[in-house]
Amino acid sequence: MQYYKFVVLSSLLLLPEPTPAWRSDTVKIWARTLGEELWRLSESLTKSDQIRIKYKQMNASVKKKDGKQILDSSLRSVSTMLTRKINAVKCIHATAERLAADFEFDNNTTYKYCSAKYSQFYNESKHKIEGSENIPKFAENNSHYTEVSLEKDSHFYDINVNTSTSCIHVPTNIYYQETAALNAILWSKQLDEVFINNYKSDPSLVWQYFGSSHGVLRFYPGMPWKKKGVDTYDCRVKSWYIEAATCSKDVIVLFDVSGSMTGFKNYVARRTLDALLATLSNNDYVNVYKFNATTLEVVDCFKGLVQATPENVATITDALEPMDDGKKPKVVLEGNANLTTAYIKAFKTLKEERERKQCNVSSTQGCNQLVMLITDYVPGNLTEVFEEHNREVVDNKTYIPVRVFTYLIGKEVTNVREIQWMACLNRGYFVHIHSVEEVQQQVLKYINVIARPMILEGKNPPPTWTHANIDHTRTKTWNVSKDVNKPDEDKLVTSVAIPAFDYKSDEFRSNALLLGVAGTDVPIDSIAKLAQPHQLGVNGYSFIVSNNGYLLLHPLLITTINNDLQKNYNSVDFVEVEQVDDGKGPRELGDKIKELRENLVNGSDGSMTEVEVLYQYDSMRRIARVKHDYFFNKLEGTPFSMGISLPMGYGDTELMLKDNPLEAKQGQELIGVNVTTYFDFAYRVHPDWVYCKYHYLEGHESQNAEIEIFKFLVNISRNEIDITKKQYGEQTQSVEFNVSEHCSTTPLGKDEYYCNEDLVKQLVFDAKLSTPYFRTWESTDEEKSLAEKYNVKVRFIATSSGLTRWHYIFDDSKNEKVDKEGNRNKDYTGEVFGDLHYNAIEETWYKAAVLQHMIDTESLVIATKLPVLDKIIKSRPTVANKDGDIIVTASYAIFYKDGDSMTPAAVVGFQFIFNNFQDLFFKMTESTEGELKCDENSNYDCYLIDSSGYVVMSREGKDVGQFFGSVGQGKHTQQVMQSFVDKKVFEYTEVFNYQALCPDSIRGVSESNCGFSIDTPLRLASNFFKWLLFEAFLGLFNILNWNDYTYAASLQNVYNYVTDDHEFSDIESETDFYESTTTNFPPGINETEPKGGKEPEKEKVFSCDHSITLYILNQSYFLDSTGLYLVVNGEDGGDCHPQYWAALVTKTNLLLVVVEKGTLTYEGCKEPPKVEPIPTPASRKSSEPCHKLDLGRLPRRPLEGCYTYHDKERNITECGIGSLTRPYILTQICMILLALLMSKLDL
Repeated sequence: MQYYKFVVLSSLLLLPEPTPAWRSDTVKIWARTLGEELWRLSESLTKSDQIRIKYKQMNASVKKKDGKQILDSSLRSVSTMLTRKINAVKCIHATAERLAADFEFDNNTTYKYCSAKYSQFYNESKHKIEGSENIPKFAENNSHYTEVSLEKDSHFYDINVNTSTSCIHVPTNIYYQETAALNAILWSKQLDEVFINNYKSDPSLVWQYFGSSHGVLRFYPGMPWKKKGVDTYDCRVKSWYIEAATCSKDVIVLFDVSGSMTGFKNYVARRTLDALLATLSNNDYVNVYKFNATTLEVVDCFKGLVQATPENVATITDALEPMDDGKKPKVVLEGNANLTTAYIKAFKTLKEERERKQCNVSSTQGCNQLVMLITDYVPGNLTEVFEEHNREVVDNKTYIPVRVFTYLIGKEVTNVREIQWMACLNRGYFVHIHSVEEVQQQVLKYINVIARPMILEGKNPPPTWTHANIDHTRTKTWNVSKDVNKPDEDKLVTSVAIPAFDYKSDEFRSNALLLGVAGTDVPIDSIAKLAQPHQLGVNGYSFIVSNNGYLLLHPLLITTINNDLQKNYNSVDFVEVEQVDDGKGPRELGDKIKELRENLVNGSDGSMTEVEVLYQYDSMRRIARVKHDYFFNKLEGTPFSMGISLPMGYGDTELMLKDNPLEAKQGQELIGVNVTTYFDFAYRVHPDWVYCKYHYLEGHESQNAEIEIFKFLVNISRNEIDITKKQYGEQTQSVEFNVSEHCSTTPLGKDEYYCNEDLVKQLVFDAKLSTPYFRTWESTDEEKSLAEKYNVKVRFIATSSGLTRWHYIFDDSKNEKVDKEGNRNKDYTGEVFGDLHYNAIEETWYKAAVLQHMIDTESLVIATKLPVLDKIIKSRPTVANKDGDIIVTASYAIFYKDGDSMTPAAVVGFQFIFNNFQDLFFKMTESTEGELKCDENSNYDCYLIDSSGYVVMSREGKDVGQFFGSVGQGKHTQQVMQSFVDKKVFEYTEVFNYQALCPDSIRGVSESNCGFSIDTPLRLASNFFKWLLFEAFLGLFNILNWNDYTYAASLQNVYNYVTDDHEFSDIESETDFYESTTTNFPPGINETEPKGGKEPEKEKVFSCDHSITLYILNQSYFLDSTGLYLVVNGEDGGDCHPQYWAALVTKTNLLLVVVEKGTLTYEGCKEPPKVEPIPTPASRKSSEPCHKLDLGRLPRRPLEGCYTYHDKERNITECGIGSLTRPYILTQICMILLALLMSKLDL
């Protein structure tokens, strides 16, 4: 029996293999041949084996690093830096209070000051700097304005500034000679001494400023204000001012939409609402109820209170703005106003919020809650409503939990006393707004009321910190800085501010008056540099999260798209960028991410390890399923938390140098090692890492980061530099603030510097190690021939110290030489490798190589540039370079092993041209005997695709960089990809981009149902006569009361505003609707269109969510097989995919795929998801951020030091009066006559 079995088995073995098996073998041979050749080419070009040995020869070792220790060390440095900033602001604050109290105002005083808008400025060459074209008459040749000389200062981003003086900015709607404004200008002049001393003591300080309660801003260093456009700036509505003065608030605005609120009054009411909402920040919660006979939310989905993010605020204001240039209202104005139900709804909502937050109304630090009423009329006394719904008794003491602020709109009003008492009886304030130019000034009066409890408390106010803001002086809007072309993510700042109180006018604080707010900006990138990015290593990163969970720092934070600053750039939540691998859908949060976020928000000291994450890189086009360890803790003195994320497997190790590369060896002079010899040819250092730096950059400017470090290296070689000097000590300043001690710190010397000792040593070590391998290329004729065959252009190395080197092997004109001054020289005038790739461990090919090493230790990553698929992006670079060539990059990670530990020490690689690669590949396939060919006349298409599913090689060059499932004719590749997914060769995962933009055209909701009314001819005539009477009265009224109006609001400007809405548009149709803030004026009606006619309107976009499908090659499918790699065999074909064969290219991340051509259409077959970004269903439904509201319900940490109540506040009787109260007889007569005539014209 055994004999027969043997005969049968032998006969089977001798049978010829079926054809499909032969084809599989052919594909396997191609994959092996190509892979081995590429690996051989890599080793000859990069010398990776020799470099790995060199680490050993140079006595390097591997040590474990502790994420907690790295974070703690960073926190100590950051905390010290932030304490210095706080102390600088405290010096400004304390000095301001003293100066204001001591100052005696004399209207006859002769004075001069630097006006940021109107002074004459001169540049370094003594040439005049042209000012604004539209200078008002009062500012022409004004003797009160000084002439100011400026110099470019590298510390202030090469902006022309004067560090010997500050400048003054006065809002457009305030005249500088008004008593209050001029008083602030004069007493604050001596703040210059504090500004300058602060800067000398801490040269890392940037903009310092003091904003007075009357709108005057003094800022240092002095510079001209933005010249282009209308100036709408008012420091009192900036987040640093508002948050310092008022702390966090819960606000409900009651907006009257009854039938009397039409035309001009509605316009003024909307501008009032805009001004109110502009004073809110991310720390506040808000909602707006529109009321007439009923009370409803302005935005249907905004129930209760929503966070006052810029996006939510914009949604509210947009819901009330008319469409079609003001001709079609979104909200119909009709019926009578039922103010009782509106108040009750507001008070009930706020009470629910107090209960949710567990606020104690009797506590001085309870909930800060406000109701703000915008109306033109109140029916009568509503005392019973307040007694029932806005009174709480605690321990037999009655408290008023909600302040009421009332804004009476219009000139022809009644029941003024009633609306005033609504505010007076509820700890609020009343103002009467007659016209648009008053809005800003009147709205801002509520700030001082909110600040009262803090002033009355009598304690030193705590510093407040803002969420991220953009430094506009560095943007294209101002266009004065060298940084204009840098990403806006690098220009983010947080501001620290402290409120100052007016003790001269209010010595005993009986009226609790606010003097202003002192502050300074802290660049986020300066914090990031102290987070030791080199120690975090490849694929590790740091982040900063606010008490609201919003990001100030994160590598995936996006602030600008298409050069436009995003509305929600400073309210991006941590959970919107950090995606845990938990299989959740859009906006669904798993337990892990919620736990991580809660720890960050609460400022907890701790860690979370082995968190499964979806690690995105290459602009969200590639992804890896990995595990990360998170470490986090609070940033003391701030509402922020800082964290770091380290990849498991290699993120807990780093290279350690046993020998000091700066010390002399035997045979060398003891004066030190001339380390500059390692930097005399092509290199770049990471431009954002601090190796060594001077505290004062002026006088030590360098053209680039390489020259800067080279100068230090020269002095290191001479033993003239102490690289142990730190920018900040690691011990936080725990000494209590004292003006005499902290405001008279000894200035640093102009040549003082600081270094990162470990990073400098590592840099020198890496430069020394790489020099023999990248100065020239030692190669055999065979190796040169192989490089020529692939048309290799350049080889490179990048290291963990941020060093990048390269060498062009066949074009020496592109190889740089560095002279003794550190200047780089080359014959080629174009960009070279180092000009395009200088971020070392942050480059995509570096990250990918390290990730690939964790899958296969001997494997190249081969990839090309990928196209941008998001169609909303205007500038989408092509896959090919400027010369029309497609560059293929191969990279390999060198892990250095020491004992049982290893760490990623460097990545080496080379670049070659796609066309040569294509020719070589297809020649290789054509040389094979048999039917299986890849030429264009064969029955097969052949591809190389990378581990993310993108095409690296195809017969058609246009396929390169595209998703494999979308190339070729018909659906063949699409169905092959689906088969790969079915066989688990590829897997895909869905990720979400919550910072995307979508065009309005994708929305499914129509706005055609918005109601509007049609005026009859009779009504138009009535409106016309009303308008004439109104204008006549307005002119007379302004003449009689001109002193009480701001100088800037001319009758023509007011005319431009009031003729701008529905009720007036039929009279002056040529006046375009103009959206603006209340502090600037719309263009005059005689302004001409730009040449060539009107510019085409941009398609409107809105913030939305994208779903993106990303693919991952399951390389273990091949690597875990014994012997040669498996071939994925789809020879069975069938109804849903053609015949195909696929094999992993040896020692690479590439998959070689051969697909049979055919005519099948695969109707009804399952298809793999596309990789193009797709708006989520919620984003398609509406442009309103309703789907984001759940974020507002996530935990928040309340701000500390907020005062909302004080017993002495009962003694303050001032609660507001109309802005114009003088009983001019003629004015009163005009009002009566106007009201009578208007009533007769009502039809």
